[in-house]
Amino acid sequence: MNTRLPEVHVHGEGRAAGRAYGEAARDLVLRHHEMIVRGLAARGMELPEAQAHVAAVRAATAAVAPALAAEVDGVGEGAGLTPDDGWILQLRAELTGWNIAPPECSSLALVSPARPGGPLAAQNADLPPQAGPLFLALRRTFADRPALLTITPAGQLGHHGMNEAGVTVFGNFLRTPEWGVGVPRYLLTRLALAETSRHAAADAVAAVPRSGPRNLLIADDEGALDIETTPSGTARLDPSPEGVLPHTNHFLTELAVQESAPPEWLRNSRARLARLEELLTPDASPEDVAEVLADRAGAPDALCHLAADAPHLDIATVISTIAEIRARRLRVCAAPPGPYALYPVKEPT
Repeated sequence: MNTRLPEVHVHGEGRAAGRAYGEAARDLVLRHHEMIVRGLAARGMELPEAQAHVAAVRAATAAVAPALAAEVDGVGEGAGLTPDDGWILQLRAELTGWNIAPPECSSLALVSPARPGGPLAAQNADLPPQAGPLFLALRRTFADRPALLTITPAGQLGHHGMNEAGVTVFGNFLRTPEWGVGVPRYLLTRLALAETSRHAAADAVAAVPRSGPRNLLIADDEGALDIETTPSGTARLDPSPEGVLPHTNHFLTELAVQESAPPEWLRNSRARLARLEELLTPDASPEDVAEVLADRAGAPDALCHLAADAPHLDIATVISTIAEIRARRLRVCAAPPGPYALYPVKEPT
């Protein structure tokens, strides 16, 4: 099995950059789009209805991040689809149904000042199993801000990643009945990765209208924070006194009053959070964290979720990523719990 993801490098911004991305990853983008369309059809939504939802989301995004909105349009065009289809690639739960989505993703940061090698952050990405083969490593360079590397399903602008300034962003699904028209959840990662510190990244996320709830764990050279968001509010968490910061799929701040997850979801999320708190130590090495991310204790509520654990959820851990922040590199396991490959944020010359 090939343990490395396909890599795409795009320079610049706006529609031209999106077209270059869509063209370079066309085969994977088309497969991703087909997967989403099948999922919509299974829930009674045809493609024209989904495309009709795009206009308001595009307008809300263009009002605060016009170059990013243009890039999304370009992705669809570059892949031989329409600009609207570029947006459908960014709108998963917003279209397929937030109230039926399973609990997805476990994130963590270790930021004790005594850590050898400096801060470390990591995530298990839990998604439908068919999404795993659609991931790629997207390198983006710009004329006026830090280069970035995102690990993302083809066509999305950024699921999780790190920029050249060391800002690292991971995300988790949260569940509330409050959804609206705003910047799609996955694009919040790209907004955060345009900044040069974790605090500026969190401020950028808090400043824009948001389509739905999302948790973002954001780290940099000096530490980490967690920002829980809904369309109407945000709340932040800091690491423990020992420098440990884990998060799964339920609210841990005052926003918990908006929690709408069902009992099975909460049981799963709380079990994974408890397991992270049990296993993580402030001085854990990347190899130690890889073992934590591969942990199968407590299945079907394990940190590393297999599709066979709960077939009705249609979910599996499809990507594991460990960010060595001061080294400016990501370790990525493309077939958990298998081997990792290294991806420096700055492309080797």
